[in-house]
Amino acid sequence: MVERLVIVAALAAGLTVLIWLGRRLAQRRMATLADQHIFADLLPAGVPAVVAFTLPGCGDCRARQEPALRRLADRIGNRAAVLSLRADEHATLADKLGLLTVPATVVIAADGRLRALNQGYADDELLAGQLNLG
Repeated sequence: MVERLVIVAALAAGLTVLIWLGRRLAQRRMATLADQHIFADLLPAGVPAVVAFTLPGCGDCRARQEPALRRLADRIGNRAAVLSLRADEHATLADKLGLLTVPATVVIAADGRLRALNQGYADDELLAGQLNLG
């Protein structure tokens, strides 16, 4: 019985370390990409934006992310751009961002710098907060 508890504790510790490493790698990637303005060709200059990545077969994208993006767009009006991209049509960009899943959203400041990367569903409240528009 004690051996099983030790094994479970070791597995939990290992999983915790892996999660921590994954988060550190994501932070490094964001820091590296922050100044590269990788969305310059897709977005209007001088306007903050939310870019959502999706795929045609993604149920969560249609059922949850698209309505959240519509609510966000209604809420912020012309103070920011909201754009949806297919991850398969922008595979190089998705790879550069290190996207692991769809939906995924990227929040970009008015100066073109990356502010946040959300892997998975992000509601309109979270995205508005990341845009810092209220």
